[in-house]
Amino acid sequence: MALNGGKGSGVGIDASVLRSARRARGWSQTRLISALQEQADRDRVGLMTTASLRVALSRWENGHVVPDEVHGRLLRRVLELDEASIAPVPTSDDGSDDGSLFALLSGHTNSLRLLDRRLGAPVVRVQTASHVIALEKLWRGASGSDRVSIARAQADTAALAAWQDFDVGDHDGASRHYMLAKQAASRAGDSVLLAHAIGEHAVMLAETGKVAEAAANVVKAEAMPMLPMLLRSWLAATHAQIATTLPGQEQSVRAALSRAEIDLVRSTDGDEALMPYLSLNAVHLQRWQGHVLVRAGDMAGGDVARAALNDLPEEFVRARCGQLLDLAEANLGHEWDEARGHLDAAGSTIAQLGSMRLRKRHELLARRLRCRFALE
Repeated sequence: MALNGGKGSGVGIDASVLRSARRARGWSQTRLISALQEQADRDRVGLMTTASLRVALSRWENGHVVPDEVHGRLLRRVLELDEASIAPVPTSDDGSDDGSLFALLSGHTNSLRLLDRRLGAPVVRVQTASHVIALEKLWRGASGSDRVSIARAQADTAALAAWQDFDVGDHDGASRHYMLAKQAASRAGDSVLLAHAIGEHAVMLAETGKVAEAAANVVKAEAMPMLPMLLRSWLAATHAQIATTLPGQEQSVRAALSRAEIDLVRSTDGDEALMPYLSLNAVHLQRWQGHVLVRAGDMAGGDVARAALNDLPEEFVRARCGQLLDLAEANLGHEWDEARGHLDAAGSTIAQLGSMRLRKRHELLARRLRCRFALE
């Protein structure tokens, strides 16, 4: 297949987005070429030679030429970008960025996050989705460094919208928002936001029965280079949580929890403020450890969860409900009255929060408890 050298005969592409999407994944040009070849094999389409691809990719990323339709489609598939993401946009600024636009946009996202944390997803879900749409419109009309700032804000906001969708049981909406979060992170060339979106999506995949895909995705996120230790800790804890849904993974669960603890200790002061979407510190990791151990059937899980609940700030209303469910599950085998007390304490708050995810788990645990009493 011949190299496309004409500006008007190929697929219009913003070279900066192409470079950003590759770098967000920590890929070299060689790694991207391999991914293109693998995708071409799956799609059963012809591809130019490796040597020609190496030359072509450099020219595409420099904006000297544009890819033809086949290569443009493969690039979009491999880098998870839509046509709007790669459409060329004229640059109208000098590329400088003082961070003020990102601070303004992300400030609104953080306000929505705090409301969600305290009041539940149904209260803010529509606002969050609207913010995602507004950011998409802003991104399409922006240029230069503003595009990067908007894309970063959108990646965070779309992931928040996805989690809210997931919490209320709208899995299709969550999948769409996670795809947009990954796409926006790629547009911005931000590996941290991309790894976070991949990891969080993996949690949803695991809880909706796509366990193998979830495990593969979290491993992919963990393999990304140059991630801050706080995010590595979060990904390791996510890995442990997903591993509890797979049989025979007890050692993997413990190893991942150990990595999470070590990486948290090695994290840099101030990382939590830079990545507010993680909500990870010693207390939150202890809460997560308790949850994972309970789900893995480890008898120590109840004590860990109880200690974490005592230290968890009141503002984390949904998280506290989750802890009560962990304690109820930990007590199902022996302390039935205590388990029922935890379920009763969590039930009314879960109803107020409108969390379908927590409600389903509450109902499952309540059924198990009724069965225990019925056998007496």
